[in-house]
Amino acid sequence: MDEHHTHIHRIWDELADWPAAQAEQALRYLLDSISRIINSDHCYWLSTYRMSQSEHDPLLGWRLGPVFYPSEIAQDQKVYRGAQNDVDEGIIDESSYNHVRQAGRFRAVFLRDHVSENYYSTPQYQRHYRSRGVGDTLFVVAPVNKDSEVYFCFNRSMSKQPFSENDLKLAEHCLRSLKWFHKQTLLHHGLVIAEAPLTPTEKRVLQLLLTDQTEKQIAESLGQKTDTTHKHVVSIYRKFNVNSRAALMAIWLGHTPDGE
Repeated sequence: MDEHHTHIHRIWDELADWPAAQAEQALRYLLDSISRIINSDHCYWLSTYRMSQSEHDPLLGWRLGPVFYPSEIAQDQKVYRGAQNDVDEGIIDESSYNHVRQAGRFRAVFLRDHVSENYYSTPQYQRHYRSRGVGDTLFVVAPVNKDSEVYFCFNRSMSKQPFSENDLKLAEHCLRSLKWFHKQTLLHHGLVIAEAPLTPTEKRVLQLLLTDQTEKQIAESLGQKTDTTHKHVVSIYRKFNVNSRAALMAIWLGHTPDGE
């Protein structure tokens, strides 16, 4: 077994032991670890969810969810907001159009094999890639359920050689067996089961709900009044369709309210 595969097995073991309350730290560890294996300069995680199944929508109901950059650069948030604005205005780039038509299956693909030559002269390519000095990109996309997917996107700068087929295979191998982790990460962001994404404050409360802290201790940790914290807890329960902390914890152990 080569060194890279040994490293991937170590990543799986580390993730399995990571506390549920530290979902974001675990995601950072995973992204950084894969980046080192494939020599990526920049990466990010992106969630998507399907709001409807309208055939008249060029994105077939899919929309951008929360994004996470382990090492954010100046242009990242501008690029993300630009992509969201394009969707709101009905401007659909070729890459997004092709991705949603492959939704529902695990896939690993280079950008260069995913789009036509015409894409490289579009404003979307200039904004998404050239503005950040990106020379090559690979995607690994994992369905979590029929209405949500997570994207792991890895970039190399223009000064480097493009990713190799072996790089793609290594990233694919590392991420294919982690559906449990992808689900846990989406749960952290209030997706998959929650009726609406969690607010930033609710995310912080949720992280502490997954520990042994009482609501009073959570309020003290976050500098909130106890009543304020309780309102956030009630909102979190409502969004996850549970009525107790034990039921919320059960979700993180793999038991959804509808028994999935």
